Amino acid sequence: MKILKTLGFLILGLIALALIIGAFQPTHYEYESSVDINASKDIIFSKINDLKTWEDWGPWKEEDPTIQMTFGEKTEGLGASYSWDGETSGKGKVTVTESTPPIWQKSAIEFDGHGGNNGWFKLEDGENGATKSYWGFSMDVPYPMNAMMLFTGGSMERQMHQMFDSGLANLKEVCEKEAAEKTYRGFAVKPVEFTGQTYLVVKGTVKFDDMQSFYANSYGDIGSAIGDQKLETAGQPCGIYYKWDEENKTTDMAAAIPVRGTPTAAGSVEPLEIPKGKCLLIDYYGNYDGLGEAHYAMDDYLKANGLEPAKLVMEEYITDPGNEPDPTKWLTKIYYFLEGPLASGE
Repeated sequence: MKILKTLGFLILGLIALALIIGAFQPTHYEYESSVDINASKDIIFSKINDLKTWEDWGPWKEEDPTIQMTFGEKTEGLGASYSWDGETSGKGKVTVTESTPPIWQKSAIEFDGHGGNNGWFKLEDGENGATKSYWGFSMDVPYPMNAMMLFTGGSMERQMHQMFDSGLANLKEVCEKEAAEKTYRGFAVKPVEFTGQTYLVVKGTVKFDDMQSFYANSYGDIGSAIGDQKLETAGQPCGIYYKWDEENKTTDMAAAIPVRGTPTAAGSVEPLEIPKGKCLLIDYYGNYDGLGEAHYAMDDYLKANGLEPAKLVMEEYITDPGNEPDPTKWLTKIYYFLEGPLASGE
């Protein structure tokens, strides 16, 4: 009984000590590291704001090879998210709560279902044209649990800075390589001169979910018109985009096939002349599901070089999937036209 009484006093003493220590310990903690990256803010922010790129430079797999990342429905910008699960890392989730391109991103972080933590990235002008890139983390530890930070805070701070320094070093390598190679998200952007071309097209305002059927029906109608008018095709089928409405999930577009000769309108099929002019070109190899990343790369290029948005966008489907079963060999040429009376689709 005397031992139990002694233990009781000891426990009460420890509780009292924790209450006293907690009263003098902060409940909010922040950690931040930085590095100078010789690349534009747009290039760096494209890697930060697109959570799928975090697998390319994040330090987590170096520390926990078992970690698995599962992405949410949205992976870029405000509302983007991913969750992770690993033997060492445990479970958690990141959700982007603020995104101000190209200077600031903030996210809410949950560990095993417990929130109250935030991460952030901040980009500022650095010396000699570099971009000062910050990675930070904050958490709230309620009283009296904050008393434990007196004993564990130093170790946690070292671990956080090690993680930040490793991740920022990887980010620096990825971004500086892209800047040096003049690539964006891994794609080379080439300024080219479009020589001009006549097309037969079918135009429409199409829901994203209906694009495949729109292409199939329109190419059939165009093919019939080519046969009826005894024209020759002058290249591969194309998709032309005048407006892309993410909010309403629709696009003003045209299915198009280049032709030789002087085509005439036939029902829903009409001729379209795209004059010669300056444009940007990306050669994209891969499944059509990945075309969006190439378009994001083109947007990054336009911003980084201070160029106006494209007046017209065209995808030229060089490879016929029916003849080539390997999607990695499918070539799509993506053109962003910078000149010409093309904005209205006339």
